[in-house]
Amino acid sequence: MQLRNIASLALLSLLGACSVKPVLPYSEPPLSVPTAQLRVITNGEVRGEAYAGCLGDSKRLAKAGRFGSNQQANINYPQFPLQPRQIDMLPRFAPKLPAYIGSIRMGEGAYHEIVTEYRVPAGRPFLLEGGGVSAAGSGSSYRTCPEVKKVVVFEPGKSYEAYVGLNYVPQASGETAAMCAFAVYQLLPLGKPGAVMPLAVQAKPPVDRKCPGN
Repeated sequence: MQLRNIASLALLSLLGACSVKPVLPYSEPPLSVPTAQLRVITNGEVRGEAYAGCLGDSKRLAKAGRFGSNQQANINYPQFPLQPRQIDMLPRFAPKLPAYIGSIRMGEGAYHEIVTEYRVPAGRPFLLEGGGVSAAGSGSSYRTCPEVKKVVVFEPGKSYEAYVGLNYVPQASGETAAMCAFAVYQLLPLGKPGAVMPLAVQAKPPVDRKCPGN
């Protein structure tokens, strides 16, 4: 291949890389608007943003990072946020999501669950996106969780959990089966301290239409 062609290909690659929009971190709404509390639990990635009837650039809520066998974080695959937040929420309901080896660059460590909490706008539609998990299986096989998008409406002052990622469910045979989880539910306090129960939240798919400028 001629040097000129190589240079042209390199330039096109750089331009293509520059055209990819970075995923911005989620920003909480101002204190002057009604809000709810959302705990995000994932071993994959979850994004979210207020929904205005079209698909815009959703913001990153949480992303699992990779860790070595010594629990040392892999700087090439950092979790987000680096320091998970805790706000005044009801206790957690969901079980812990398992760690798993990614299907790509398996020697880079396992993806571990991350849990972080946010204030989110209440009384108006909110878009949650999750999935995209790809885990190594036995031999050359692998397991994937497709991307899921759901629109929900949170109630002011209420606590919610979003439980998103890859889980393994015990079977009657004694083996485990992979299951993709995407659940959003309200947390209801019970009479016993520290006890909560989930109440399913109505969710619907977003309109498959890009917002202007996206």
